[in-house]
Amino acid sequence: MHAPSIGAVVAGDLVYNQVHMMTAYTDATAREAWIAHLDTVAALNPRTVVSGHKRVGEPDSPDTIEQSKEYLRDFSRVAAEQDTAEGIVTEMLKFHGDRDNPYTLWLSARRTLANL
Repeated sequence: MHAPSIGAVVAGDLVYNQVHMMTAYTDATAREAWIAHLDTVAALNPRTVVSGHKRVGEPDSPDTIEQSKEYLRDFSRVAAEQDTAEGIVTEMLKFHGDRDNPYTLWLSARRTLANL
């Protein structure tokens, strides 16, 4: 939902804020489409972005759009380079180890490998 009069976007599951992203049901093509949708939200130039999944206490910053895009790009790259769930998780934690809910990362890594 976009509320232009107050410069806000309520992004739901599109934008994550310091939480591992649920990529379990995506492939590289779907993640690229996700990034394109994030670009659409960024083009609205919001001052406030309310994420559907966020760490308690984190601000509703528009920076989360770029952070989400970076996570998706990293996941696609790492998933293409690794052949085990442990490898995917280890590499992703190097880049995004400060995010909450690593269970989601494990689930996503396992599911991604199963779908190859």
